[in-house]
Amino acid sequence: MMSKDTKGPDQPMLWDDDEPPDSQPTDERSRRPTSRIARTSAAVPDRLPPTPTDHQELWDIDFVATYLGVPKQTIYGWRTTGYGPQGFRVGKHLRWRSSTVITWTLRLEREG
Repeated sequence: MMSKDTKGPDQPMLWDDDEPPDSQPTDERSRRPTSRIARTSAAVPDRLPPTPTDHQELWDIDFVATYLGVPKQTIYGWRTTGYGPQGFRVGKHLRWRSSTVITWTLRLEREG
């Protein structure tokens, strides 16, 4: 004789959230549940740049490239020619003050 499956207090559901499994979004190719936040590209860093109002924050090259919408290699190329926002080294690491990058982009916008 089969007993009914009941969820006890110490027995979590498969997805362990408030929605039943049938309401989870799925990837049509694999039919597996997908995350609620879809990634658009593998090149997008896991973290986003700080908000433009946070002027004391130091940005690394990933943040600067993401903010400006250019590849990291472009930033490196700009540094060799003296173009782009002024960065500096902290040990062996490149950093940019967020206010410097934002000011540089605003100046470009004004110069048109």
